Amino acid sequence: MNLVKRFIAPLLLIAGGILFIVFGFRTVKEMKDFPQTDAVVSHLTREWVPDGEGYETEQITVYVTYTVDGKEYTEALQNGKTNYEQGDAIKVYYDPADPTYVSGASKSGATIQLAFGSVIALGGLGGLVAALVRRR
Repeated sequence: MNLVKRFIAPLLLIAGGILFIVFGFRTVKEMKDFPQTDAVVSHLTREWVPDGEGYETEQITVYVTYTVDGKEYTEALQNGKTNYEQGDAIKVYYDPADPTYVSGASKSGATIQLAFGSVIALGGLGGLVAALVRRR
């Protein structure tokens, strides 16, 4: 059983790192494939959500209004910061196949996701190698 415990943390780190890397590449893809447009933060909703450990965390949803092909949309911002205020003018990316999907993707966000994911995955890989070496 001790052997399994030694491998759990490194494998979880590797999986978590891969997840961050996947989201980073998704953000890069959105910025590459989706057109950018101007938007205005129309409103924010704040909700307290139980975290499963007896506490509540604030969940902020940012809604933006933007225009695509002459049609105005107000949608929840995906993949964006939550420190906006109502009335802020921002740049967003939208899916041309589904203009209701709007993203606040940014180069810095993608870079952080990719770098953080790489560091976590490499740390997990190092831990896995160390566990294998100790096993012998």
